Amino acid sequence: MNIKVEPHRMNTPLLRAGALTCLLLAGCQRHTDTPTAAASGEAPHNPGGSGSAQVTYKPQVHVIEQADGVKALISVSSDGSTLVFNRKLGSIPPIADGEVILIKGLLARKVLASETDGDEVAVLTVPAGLLDIVTDAKIHVETPIRFGSPEPIAAAVERSYLDRFLGTLAAPAYAQSPTEERRKAAEANGRKDAYGNLASAPFHALFDGWETDFSAEPAAGRVNLTLKLKKSIANAVAVITGEGYLADFDFSSDIDVQHSVTERVKMNYKKINGTMNFKWDVQTTAAGALRGNARMKLPAAIEIPLYQYLGGLPLFLEISSAVLIKPAFGAEYEFAHGAFHITYDGYQSFSAKDGNVDSDGTVTGDIKLEDSEAGAGAPVGLVLAFAAPRIELSIGVSKILKFDGFKDAASKADKYFDKLATKVFGAEGLAKFKASPMSQVTAGKIVDAAMGSNAAAFIELTTSTGMSHSGAAVMVPCTRTDVYLAATVGASANAFGQSVGNAEKKIFTKDFTRVVPSEDLLCKNI
Repeated sequence: MNIKVEPHRMNTPLLRAGALTCLLLAGCQRHTDTPTAAASGEAPHNPGGSGSAQVTYKPQVHVIEQADGVKALISVSSDGSTLVFNRKLGSIPPIADGEVILIKGLLARKVLASETDGDEVAVLTVPAGLLDIVTDAKIHVETPIRFGSPEPIAAAVERSYLDRFLGTLAAPAYAQSPTEERRKAAEANGRKDAYGNLASAPFHALFDGWETDFSAEPAAGRVNLTLKLKKSIANAVAVITGEGYLADFDFSSDIDVQHSVTERVKMNYKKINGTMNFKWDVQTTAAGALRGNARMKLPAAIEIPLYQYLGGLPLFLEISSAVLIKPAFGAEYEFAHGAFHITYDGYQSFSAKDGNVDSDGTVTGDIKLEDSEAGAGAPVGLVLAFAAPRIELSIGVSKILKFDGFKDAASKADKYFDKLATKVFGAEGLAKFKASPMSQVTAGKIVDAAMGSNAAAFIELTTSTGMSHSGAAVMVPCTRTDVYLAATVGASANAFGQSVGNAEKKIFTKDFTRVVPSEDLLCKNI
């Protein structure tokens, strides 16, 4: 199947929120590059955005018009791995194991197992990489990323239930039950800003005992990012916060695939700038202790659709975050608190091939340690690492589309999951998974764990801080705080194939160290 979208450019005034229609200059015909009639979509074009796509789909790829996919999709599992279609409601072709479902502008998923019951067809899926979808492709997109102002509630229009599809494809452990979480999210749906970017509802979940909130709020000229993590147990409490913003920027990309080999992946980010402020407070009480690691990849808080330039090929830019926490508080009445401020700006261009990254840019940053102190009778250690913001090109699925409409809709797909996962992993593998604590959250985690993720090309700003306190065993107790700032770009073979490889490159680094007392050689030499 070939699809060709001629380059076009939009210079219309700002499209207001609520105007949720646009033209996808798309068409598909087997073995031809002839464009066909336009299809309807929802994402408006940013003024000045343009793109083109010449794509030859693999024979096993079922390309479904967005309208048919939205109508026919009646249930999605809690984690997004299992889809249930009703063929009476939309034109859905027969689907076999190993094939790929591509719904224009929404998703591309590889089918692991399927089951048909009358008019219903259920499929267990994993993310599809670009080489699962095409044999040849020449893709170009360039657009200013403008966050605009959030959509006024009064201006909101009724959306299809697929546009409220709840959850990410790699769901975390929810603080409440999945049913309760779905209900709450349905009441506080994400929304689109004036440019059609999909902003999720504030994300709230529980990771390794850490109560986690992450949100992105579109504003004039930028998106405000807020992150808060809290852990409260009988003998310790810890609160970590991050606040800042990412300003409007310009993005472009070129991707070439020839004979099922990715020949080129190139990304350009211009006018990247923003700030982040991080703060932490940790305190143990009598007989207190706080240990253990927590690693969390937070879902996209805002998602920028690009498919409207590419004939429905589902590409998205996502803004997300990741956090690593390693506390080492092993005694009573230990504490640590601190705060630092970072700024970053510049532009970056990079391309990936054969596990290597070539980059060109001027991204710079600065660190200001505003506060840092720790104290205890015993040594104390704390490591915090933040990948915030992380801007990632996602191929294949929208991660923050909201699901709504039927109380039992997700439960239908969740029930199908048991049958389909048993086909793939066997009864014993499924039983072991269900015996684990994660089974209360998302059965589809077993699928993602076995098949990998769909990470694609990215640029991220990573900040890590390490604090160590010598304790009272030395003559002069001292505290050392290190802050490390790095900007990294990269691409993943999971999305683009082994010809790209898993490649990343640091394009900027900066270190800052503070020792108190400043003349203490013990802390300086740690």
